[in-house]
Amino acid sequence: MNLEKARRLVADLARVNERYLRDGRYRNDIRERLGRTGSGSGVGVVRRERDRVPERARPFEGLVETSLALAGIQTATRAGQVVLVVDEVREGAAFAGVQTALSVAIELGERLARTVRVVMVRSTTPGNSGAAAEALIAERFPTTRDTAGGPSVRVVPREDILAQVFGDEDVWIATHWKTAHALDVAVRSGVVDRDRVVYVVQDYEPGFSPWSTDYAVAASTYRAGFRMLVNSAPLQRYLHDVEGIVVPDDATFAPHLDMEKLQRVAEARRSPAEDGGVVRVLFYGRPSKHRNLFRLGVAALRVAVQELAVDDLRVEFHSAGEMHADVELGSAGRIAHRLIAHGTMPWDQYFHFIASTNVVLALQHSPHPSHPPFDGALSGARVVTNEFHGTRGGLHPNIEAVATDAGSLGHALAGAVRRAAADGPTSFKPLADGVLGGALKDAVARLAVDLSAVPPRGAD
Repeated sequence: MNLEKARRLVADLARVNERYLRDGRYRNDIRERLGRTGSGSGVGVVRRERDRVPERARPFEGLVETSLALAGIQTATRAGQVVLVVDEVREGAAFAGVQTALSVAIELGERLARTVRVVMVRSTTPGNSGAAAEALIAERFPTTRDTAGGPSVRVVPREDILAQVFGDEDVWIATHWKTAHALDVAVRSGVVDRDRVVYVVQDYEPGFSPWSTDYAVAASTYRAGFRMLVNSAPLQRYLHDVEGIVVPDDATFAPHLDMEKLQRVAEARRSPAEDGGVVRVLFYGRPSKHRNLFRLGVAALRVAVQELAVDDLRVEFHSAGEMHADVELGSAGRIAHRLIAHGTMPWDQYFHFIASTNVVLALQHSPHPSHPPFDGALSGARVVTNEFHGTRGGLHPNIEAVATDAGSLGHALAGAVRRAAADGPTSFKPLADGVLGGALKDAVARLAVDLSAVPPRGAD
């Protein structure tokens, strides 16, 4: 091996190690791959799954790491449950998507008078367990605790799935596309009833992968014939335009936004004139999440710094969402600007921090509306985001959606800084009714009525 090749390998290893330390999902993916290709319990689980599945499921072996996770389950005639299938429930990884899926499952369980069980199909992360996941759910959803105050929602990790018995008439809920694919294979295997599968779609997930097998399998899950609940009207429209899928309005719900907290943020937010003349810009910076366009956002910030060089304004740039190194943004006149990284913040600290900012740059290259633009806009900040196939514009008067290039974003950001300096924040501005969809409870209530009408398995 020559010296230059060795140097490149060492540099690559350093980058991999750095990302492994800061990016939990990347860390889990690496652990999954090591589990599938090396020795250990992960290999044993996959082998047991393969040995248990019926012949018609065998062609799917190895297509995705979750392909056979549910195809060999045991079923029996028993009281039906609501079974939520997720990648993992883990402290530090149970973000808005998992929280929403749990909300759907718990609400549906109450409507159908059924207990809720959660199945995790991601290879179990060291330090996690079914008991740890149960405790986290009980903490997030106190109403699910049993009479003694303990967890009542039972969680089954991947390695224990084949030891469980599920009901013939269980209602299954898919979340991430890999869980929907596992349920599709289980339906083909005859162990799950397709009419009793609900798919909670929270983004256009084929876009999370490059053009590849994963992209194709993710897209195929939208055509699996499951009952759909879609998180947000913009995503509903995009699924129609791209996949030709018609999801009724009453099966589309708006993302949960904490209106009370955002109103308090609006009341606490000060104008730059009241804050020493400083305009603070918050960038939603997540380098490991490609759809959040971190490098493009940095370029846009640098464009804004150059454009603001002619203005006599004091501007600070802050990043929240994921820890990364501070970034030099260039100089505006004699002032050198830097993007200061704060990383992931606890919930209350995040809301306290956004009250100190005047302008928000939040990017997402997918149709599902992320929370930070609305957290800023509703609470009175000026927000710049990227347009995406007509799914961003017109959602809120404080959100400016522009073309997804550094020049357009940087120009809009500079304009937002100037408006914030001149006019200060707006008052609390809630969303117009229905702009992002209906209420989650209403969508689940309609779903419960439809599921109640499904005849028992084997009935004529």
